[in-house]
Formats: sequence, structure tokens, C-alpha cells
Amino acid sequence: MSGDFEKELTRRVWTDDAFAAQVESDPVGALKTMGVNVPAGVKVKVVVQRRDRVYFTIPPARAPQSPPPPAPLNQMDLWSSQGLFIWLVPVAAKFKLLALRNAARTEGDEP
Repeated sequence: MSGDFEKELTRRVWTDDAFAAQVESDPVGALKTMGVNVPAGVKVKVVVQRRDRVYFTIPPARAPQSPPPPAPLNQMDLWSSQGLFIWLVPVAAKFKLLALRNAARTEGDEP
């Protein structure tokens, strides 16, 4: 793997039709073929963007009595994607996501 998980995932989807279909129907299995083991309890959904579609990601509703979230969404994390790849995850899942990304790297790869 090149060391850049998002670029490698995108390259595979763009160049391998069977993988592209699998990544949408069975993302955990598709990631496993890339050497990524998704931690138990983590659900993964990959959406391959279509040029003729607009996507809305709606955050989950809070229970009426629940407190507000501890911090707003960090825009710097989103902007660092340079418009190519955006992760939208709850704060509690951030470390699991980082572990998932790091699992895709080999020892010689730079972070």
C-alpha cells in the first residue's frame, strides 16, 4: 500500500469495478482485502460519489433531555482533506478511525 489510505482506497474504487461494488455492499470485507481490520462494533459505510447526485449527511438526532455535544465539529479536520476525502465521525469514534487508518499502513510507510 502507498501509505495514504484514502488515496489507495480511491484508486482501487476507480480502477477495479468488482472492488467498487464490494466497497458499497460489504465495506468491511472490501477493506479487509486491503489489509485493514475494522474493529468490532465499528460500522462502516462507503459512498461512492456520483456526478449527478447531491449528498446530505444528517447528524443523528439528540434525545430531548440529552446535553449538547461537548464540542462543535472541527472544521480543520474537514478542510485538511483538501476536498478529496472527508470523514464524518462522532468524536468518540475518532480514535477508532485513526486506528483503522493506521492498520492500512505498513511499518515502512510514513504517516
